[in-house]
Amino acid sequence: MVDLRSPSRAVENISDQAIPNSANFPVVTDVAGSSAEESGRSIRDTLRSVPSGSLSEASVPAPSRGLAFHALPYREIRRRFWHMTPGLLPFALQLFSHADPISPTMYVIAVGCCVVIGLRILTSFRQIQRVGEGTGASAVAGYALSVLFTIVMFPAHMEIGMGVLSILAFGDGSATLFGLMLRGPRLPWNSAKSWSGLLAFWVIGSVMSAWSYAGETWNPEALDPPVSFGHALIVVLPAVVASGLAESARTRINDNIRVGVVAAFFLTAMHFLTRSF
Repeated sequence: MVDLRSPSRAVENISDQAIPNSANFPVVTDVAGSSAEESGRSIRDTLRSVPSGSLSEASVPAPSRGLAFHALPYREIRRRFWHMTPGLLPFALQLFSHADPISPTMYVIAVGCCVVIGLRILTSFRQIQRVGEGTGASAVAGYALSVLFTIVMFPAHMEIGMGVLSILAFGDGSATLFGLMLRGPRLPWNSAKSWSGLLAFWVIGSVMSAWSYAGETWNPEALDPPVSFGHALIVVLPAVVASGLAESARTRINDNIRVGVVAAFFLTAMHFLTRSF
């Protein structure tokens, strides 16, 4: 019999009491223990369902149906800073006249920037690391090598490399930034990603990559004639749209690798297809 005059004793009695089921097997009911076990199992299942290195939008407790502002933790702010800062390089280059094709000095500057920033991120990666994420080597390599590859392969068309860099820095960076801050409805093909993040990728990535692409053609020493912002937007738009879809895909491949490879392919193709226009 449960003593209702003492709540603590009642809970104690209920927790320790063997309650027979329909098959007459005794079942020990532990309310607190069962809750803790179920909560732990739920958290483990959630973490297993998130691909390694994927965006931490998936760690949001529950997707909201409408948009609402959510403050970012300091760790994620630092991560956004290191992700987006390299995207300022194309705009810095627009302030200076430089040789076309690029000179050995420019090669050294480009490689040096990638090495310095990459090493800085790797040596302090624990400060921006997400739950279940690896060492960060694949993220840094995917980011840097995508840009360096297009610069080395097309030294007389540095606007391609600058466009890829802007898609990675501002497109991919904005997808995470706005996806975490605004959240909102989830994508039907990947519940770990949101429409707010994908739209931010497309809009901000298009504007910033078109700006950096066109700005590089305005270099006084450029071999090719300069192009307008509108022309640049036509060139970069397919690359931005395809890169945004690649970033939102459910896969274990790091998003910097996905975005960098797709951006480099589509931007290179569109650059040479539209040269006669």
